[in-house]
Amino acid sequence: MLGQLESESRELSVMFTDIVGFTTMSEEMSAPDVAVLLNHHFNLLASCIEETGGTVDKYIGDSVMAFWGAPERQDDHATRACRAAVAIRAAIEDDNAARRAAGRQPVRMRIGLHTGLAVVGNIGAETRINYTLVGDTVNTANRLEHLAKEFDRGADVEILVSSDTVAQLPADAFGLDELGEQDIRGRTRSIRALRLL
Repeated sequence: MLGQLESESRELSVMFTDIVGFTTMSEEMSAPDVAVLLNHHFNLLASCIEETGGTVDKYIGDSVMAFWGAPERQDDHATRACRAAVAIRAAIEDDNAARRAAGRQPVRMRIGLHTGLAVVGNIGAETRINYTLVGDTVNTANRLEHLAKEFDRGADVEILVSSDTVAQLPADAFGLDELGEQDIRGRTRSIRALRLL
């Protein structure tokens, strides 16, 4: 099927996640324990992403890139992405409650969500090709995840979304906290960011 999916420009919603302080956390763990932690973490995230019709694009270290709106078209891709983010937060909070009860360090994370046009399709070398996304929309979602560090309140999960994503959400569907215009590294134009409550 993937061999038949030609690259095209399409509007969709992209998510990036990251574990806060993972490098420091993993330094005190054995390699098998790190693998167990990451596999458990990725299972929690993938479940929330897939239940909302999203696609896990790739795992990058302790991070996840996912998207909604392709390969199947989803007119409500922004809503689906936000629902997945909220579900991830609930899953992480429940998991952390168990970790704290067992005397283990909680896993804190950041999420960035952005909506816009991206090139989607089979991209890569002839010997290794993946169905994936490229473009400014992908980069901006990644930068929003990084930006969440500046607005860290100590919560288990911090979620930042762009105004482009919010513009496609049903009125009052999600709680939002305005963060104003933010400069994004590598982008000439600023972006309006909001915290997803």
